This record gives sequence, structure tokens and C-alpha cells, in this order.
Amino acid sequence: MNHKIINFPTFISWFRKSRRDFSRIPVLIWLNFLTIICLGLLSIYAEVRSKGQGIENLFSDPFEASVFYFGWLTSISEIMWCVAIAICGFTTALLPRADYRFRVFLSFSALLMALLYFDDRFRLTLILCTFFGAYRVVKTTVYLVYGSFLIIYARAFRQTIKKTPYVPLLIAFCLFAFSSAIDITPLGSRGIHAMLEDGTKLIGLINLTVYFWYICQRKIAHKIRA
Repeated sequence: MNHKIINFPTFISWFRKSRRDFSRIPVLIWLNFLTIICLGLLSIYAEVRSKGQGIENLFSDPFEASVFYFGWLTSISEIMWCVAIAICGFTTALLPRADYRFRVFLSFSALLMALLYFDDRFRLTLILCTFFGAYRVVKTTVYLVYGSFLIIYARAFRQTIKKTPYVPLLIAFCLFAFSSAIDITPLGSRGIHAMLEDGTKLIGLINLTVYFWYICQRKIAHKIRA
């Protein structure tokens, strides 16, 4: 009994602190709420439709017991996407409103990279290919759309980009274009195809991530010195 009496005020204070912390980050309240709702609906659907295996598949690790290195380089590429997006998003939140143009540049950079990342991570283009049944046509169309986005992005922020050491960004764009071209080009060797497509994309992501890390670090350091 005494143990409960001692711990009860501790729980109340913890609850109050949690409420204060969450009230300072309202977006986290909504994200938690929406996630719980979605998981609840999935659980109900799985129970009604006897789709428990499908739910398990959603949370399964992409691991092949006989090939322990299965998907390692793909996972590294996905991590690089996330790092670049996080750098841009975090720097945008740190910079003052006076740096409006640079903040807009970083925001659109993060949005564009997020679009490419979600396609890469969740295989959205492959899903469209399966749905429409025209593999090369769909992929070519999607890559042309992404290419148009990159051109619009480069033209819209060309003045901001010119003030930065933009060669790594240019290299990344060229390697992404090369990777996309290889993806729709039939090659006999699977190893060569993977190296030319995914290997060049990985190098492009390294250049992209380091570019945004460098310009964001310099921008924040300049603000601190000022």
C-alpha cells in the first residue's frame, strides 16, 4: 500500500509533464493518433477477413537467411535518402525567416527527395508497372515526369544553387539520369545491370547527401558567427 502511495504522485507528475511536452509538439499528437487509428483499422480488417498473415508480412524484416547480405546496398541507399531529407528539414526549421529564399530552396529539395525516396522505398513505379502491364512505357513515363520535376527545380532555384559548390549536386542529377536510363535498357548480365543502375544511384546519393550537409552546415555556422 505504501509503495503505491509513494509512486502515485510520481505517476501524476509524469503524466503532467507528458501532457506539457506533447502540447508543445501538437503535430506529434496527430501523428500518434492517426497511426493508432490506421493500425486499429488494419487489425479489425485482418480479424474480419482472416488476413493475419498479411499484417505479419507488413512488419516482416527483408532478410533472406541463406543470403545474409541481401539488400545491404539498397538499404544504404535508402538511409542516404533519409539523411539528406532530414538535413534539409532540420536546417529549414533552424534558419530564421529572414533567410526565406534559402529555406524555400531546402523545403522544396526535401519534398523532391522525399518523393523519389518513397518511390524507391515502396516501389511505387513497379506497382504502376504491374497495374498497367506495360513495364517500359510506364517506367519511361515516370522517369520523364521526375526529370521534368528536376529541370523545374533547377530553373526555379538556379540563383541559389549558383551561390553554392553545386558540382556534387550536378553529378548526382547526372548519375540519377544514367541510373534511370540503365533501368529501362535491357542488359544480359544481371550483375552489370545492378552495378550500373544501383551502383551509380548510390554514388549519386553520396554526392547529394554530402552537398546538402555541406551547404547547411556552412549556413548554420555563418548564422552562429553573425
